[in-house]
Amino acid sequence: MRRDLIAQQLEIALRTSLPVPALRLIELKGERPAIDETREPWIPIKYGPASPDDWFGVVPATARFERDRGGAIETLDLVVKVNPRQGLARTLIPWIIEHKKIALDRPYWEYRSAAESDHTSAREERLYGLAASTPALRAVLPRCYGSGTDLRTGEHALFLEFLAEVTGLDASGDKTDWPASAIDDALQAAAGWHAAFWGIDDKQAAWAGPQLATPDLVADAPLWRGILDDARRRFPDLVTDMVWRRRHRLIDTLADWHAVKDGLPATLVHDDFNPRNVGFRPNGGAPSVVVLDWELVERNIAQRDLVEMLTFALPPAAERPQVDRHVEAHRIALIEAGAASGIDRDSWMEGFRCELKNEAINRVGLQLLFAAQFPLAYVARINATIERLLDLYQ
Repeated sequence: MRRDLIAQQLEIALRTSLPVPALRLIELKGERPAIDETREPWIPIKYGPASPDDWFGVVPATARFERDRGGAIETLDLVVKVNPRQGLARTLIPWIIEHKKIALDRPYWEYRSAAESDHTSAREERLYGLAASTPALRAVLPRCYGSGTDLRTGEHALFLEFLAEVTGLDASGDKTDWPASAIDDALQAAAGWHAAFWGIDDKQAAWAGPQLATPDLVADAPLWRGILDDARRRFPDLVTDMVWRRRHRLIDTLADWHAVKDGLPATLVHDDFNPRNVGFRPNGGAPSVVVLDWELVERNIAQRDLVEMLTFALPPAAERPQVDRHVEAHRIALIEAGAASGIDRDSWMEGFRCELKNEAINRVGLQLLFAAQFPLAYVARINATIERLLDLYQ
């Protein structure tokens, strides 16, 4: 998104959010840290080519402004978050499939599951718009000073608080094994917004990613088999013969086990809820949870975020009592936050078991696809952890 357009729209946004009707933006400076592309080399593919005057992704910036013409000049550190013109379903994922020659029976964007990561450019902006009327959501987001849109390109920019001190957050995925208290804190925070949107239907959430039903997953069985078979050849130490056979059985029996999700209440889920996007900021005494990068927000069952967090934050040797405590902590937090139907323990556990299987073939499958092109520090660990969870909850 062009920096001059960002500056114009930031000035308007600051006049409203500060609020200072006569505010004049004097200068906007910012640059993506070079380490970002070293740590996340897929960024240029995800966002496309850009110049110093064409911002994309997460750009730390400093705005200099005066409240009244001729008044004292003030500065504001912020982050300009520019979401890509197209979703991963049209850019990064097909690019990897082509370059690594992953055998599929059709282009990726023709699979129904591609809808999870397609048409994502405006999702995050809409999510931040809900924060004003949703305290549980507002509590986990950085302050938003407003947003901007390039009508020519369809790009959306968010003007966000610069978070100087955040612990736990690790975009590279190098850090492992969160303490149990941190996992429960994150799940309790998630339960807050899950309860706030409990029972949301597809019309109310038409702007978000759609929830896939059992027929969608069954129709996409060739996608999951193709990704799994490629991972077996490429990563035989991770996708062992035992792992490969179990996941093929899950794909073959999708219609049997996935149907339980179709009858459970839906909510808004982050869909990438793991330590790469979740951290803690100082808040006087106890740190508060902060959740970033809502590009994939979708309608789904609450267990989607629960399973994603456990897959990334638990060690591969996790024991059943420890996992049970986290699963129950999320459920109790939902009840206390006001969720009602579909939250009895039996229904909750059915949804949890279903989502573990979905994580294994869908989310971890896609992470193995990404690892075919890029070295991912976390992929071996999450692959082992989901196998452990499947063992524990068969």
